[in-house]
Amino acid sequence: MAKPLKHLVGPKLVAHLGLYISQVMPEFDTDSLAKSFSSHYLGLELMDRCLFIADCLHKHLPEDYPTAVNILVRSLEPAHCSTTDVSQVSFLSLPLSLYVSKYGLDHFEESMDAQYEITQRFSAEFSIRAFIERYPTRCFELFQLWVKDTNPHIRRLVSEGTRPRLPWASRLRDLQADPTPIMALLESLKDDPELYVRRSVANNLNDIGKDHPQLVYQLLASWQKDSNKNRDWVIGHAVRSAVKRCEPEALALLGYADTTNIETSNSVITPNHTHIGKSVKINTTLHNQGSSSKAVMVDFAVHYIKTNGNPRAKVFKWCQIQLGASEHKALSKKVNLSNLSTRRHYAGSHRVDIIINGNWSYLGTFELGSAAE
Repeated sequence: MAKPLKHLVGPKLVAHLGLYISQVMPEFDTDSLAKSFSSHYLGLELMDRCLFIADCLHKHLPEDYPTAVNILVRSLEPAHCSTTDVSQVSFLSLPLSLYVSKYGLDHFEESMDAQYEITQRFSAEFSIRAFIERYPTRCFELFQLWVKDTNPHIRRLVSEGTRPRLPWASRLRDLQADPTPIMALLESLKDDPELYVRRSVANNLNDIGKDHPQLVYQLLASWQKDSNKNRDWVIGHAVRSAVKRCEPEALALLGYADTTNIETSNSVITPNHTHIGKSVKINTTLHNQGSSSKAVMVDFAVHYIKTNGNPRAKVFKWCQIQLGASEHKALSKKVNLSNLSTRRHYAGSHRVDIIINGNWSYLGTFELGSAAE
């Protein structure tokens, strides 16, 4: 099992950071920086450790921010060429970006220049959000230039830093309410040559779709008109959460729309009565009663009983198939009813629905008894 990322941010990293800074600022007290960090970092998680380093740097660098940030930028390792490698050395730049966001908000130009350099070593997607909130117009004017930058890390910063619901970060509430400025940038990046950037574009749209699904569907439908393989992947990845929610518009974008003449038969759940810790098997047969082949995405939902005794549906993927004219196909799925760290089971009647291209219909029920029975 991989160690938590917070272990990449410790005394060894701080020692490296101090060494790099001292090469630019010989009088920098590397030992004092190390002692300040070591005083109480052990109880901190990843981002808090990096914020703590930023605070320690603030105490040891010149008080004048433009002077201090210039020292940090000059201390940076060489810019990365790869868009995939993240090492301990890469994490050196995360505390620097947080230093910029915490202490450099009153210095827009110096801070944006610094983040331009930092993101080429480790993404400045977290730090840049404070500047988007305070200087939205100036930031988006700059982003219009950055989407054309030759460095993929700069282009990705535009799409990743503007995500309204970026994980590990506070939400950009104004952009969550009105994502129109973001979508103009994503339009410029949708066919970026780097998958690294295109994935970020899709992630941003996936965020936006949770608040403005119709806006995203309209945009992606326009992208399909002259699409290619790479853009098709972006479209599919952008609606992945909507697909999990079985939203018909998202499924239609992927070619799973028409369910006319698709029927089920021989649906059965066995055993009909079981216990927590056991399993059940769901069986059904799909029939295409039509005269043309159809793309079919099949999911199913188990309405699990919760602690309050009420059911709540949990959707699971089943299969994606091309069902020919007059063709039928038997489907089978095993459902594990053991308690997990992410799900506990409770006794009661559990309804099961089948979901075909986003359309829900009743499939059957099973009774779940306690493990002690």
